[in-house]
Amino acid sequence: MTQDRWADLPLRLASAIVLLLVFSASLYVERLGVLALGLVAVVAMQWELARMFGLSGRRLLAVTVVAAVGWLPMAVQPMILTQSLPLAAAAGLLPILLAAAFIAHNRMVYIGYGALLTLGMLSFWFLALTFGAIGIAILAAVVILSDIGGYIAGRLMGGPKFWPAISPKKTWSGTVAGWALAGLFGLYLMQHTGAWWSVPAAIAVAFGAQMGDIAESWVKRRMGVKDSSQLIPGHGGFLDRLDGFIGGAAAFGLITALFLS
Repeated sequence: MTQDRWADLPLRLASAIVLLLVFSASLYVERLGVLALGLVAVVAMQWELARMFGLSGRRLLAVTVVAAVGWLPMAVQPMILTQSLPLAAAAGLLPILLAAAFIAHNRMVYIGYGALLTLGMLSFWFLALTFGAIGIAILAAVVILSDIGGYIAGRLMGGPKFWPAISPKKTWSGTVAGWALAGLFGLYLMQHTGAWWSVPAAIAVAFGAQMGDIAESWVKRRMGVKDSSQLIPGHGGFLDRLDGFIGGAAAFGLITALFLS
């Protein structure tokens, strides 16, 4: 039984190392690399989401192409986000609305999660423009620490489930451990930057990441699928791996906008 708990760990670690190397390379190229990686990720997630809701063939291809065309200007000319937020939001939502016209069942579920995906990616773009690669690195660190805390503590300690009807594997012990690790990272940032709000902000971002994970789990259970795709061995698809980043970015973007204003 104990071995079964850790059976997927080697494959997960191998894929995680590859993902970390790709992400580190994008950070090395700085903002351009981060935005290019974000473009690839959001198009892949749009493809996975539309496919999860039953689209295939030409319709799936059309949604994917529209997603690429809609998000490409923000990668090439990212200032469009700050110059015209409504235009950027419309471009991000366009593939969602197109796919919704083709979807026969659970259309509102698709639109709702698609809106969350768009909000998370717009926040990702905003953070990249505001703080550059370092802002995205901080976001990634908080989300990864939250995920690591949840994975290890949940399997070692177990205990009551956090939300069993939606995410049967997530436990309160793992959830709190994720908050604790994020809070410690926030404390580290506070010591080096003097920003008193680093600790609560890090915990809020961790909570947003956990809610992003739960939201995607709920969508998958609603659609009767285990993984969004098999593009990332051991992790499922881009949505499975980045669902926490979506929720965390949305929380981080909101916090940043509040403090900057």
